[in-house]
Amino acid sequence: MTSLMQLRTNTIKKGVIMKKVIMISMTSLASLFLIVSCSDSGGFSSGGTAPTVAEEPESVKTQDLVAPEGFSFNPIEEQRLIVDLSGSLPARAHLSVYSNFSEKDEGEYRVDYGSKIIDVPLANGAVDIEFAIANSLEESVVEIWLYDGSDPQQKKFVVDGTQWEWY
Repeated sequence: MTSLMQLRTNTIKKGVIMKKVIMISMTSLASLFLIVSCSDSGGFSSGGTAPTVAEEPESVKTQDLVAPEGFSFNPIEEQRLIVDLSGSLPARAHLSVYSNFSEKDEGEYRVDYGSKIIDVPLANGAVDIEFAIANSLEESVVEIWLYDGSDPQQKKFVVDGTQWEWY
């Protein structure tokens, strides 16, 4: 039995020694890999140039920013529309303002009904209304609809901060 025990002990010792050799080899390979991968050239080098450092851009603080006079971050402006066609319209009429349109013929427009900004009834052919409008809008079309089925009356207005008037 002693010789069987010695054989078993020797086998265990050899296994432990092999494991230690494998661990040392793996550690050496991992170290070598790290050295090579961290190198600038991807290999061993005794010389070379130092890596360049990118210059940081000059930082700008909010307090240093300057907006032009009259500049507003508000994308909405108030617009006033005054219509008084009381002498030429029937008692019942309706007014709509559109932001998107194309010109068909001189003085006639094809409006995009999905771009309606406001929709209000006229009282005896007149209305005075204030509404919000995008400051990026350059022009707008106003239509007055009558209840007799005729084509609407149309007028184009320039969005320039002044009130719109239709007399």
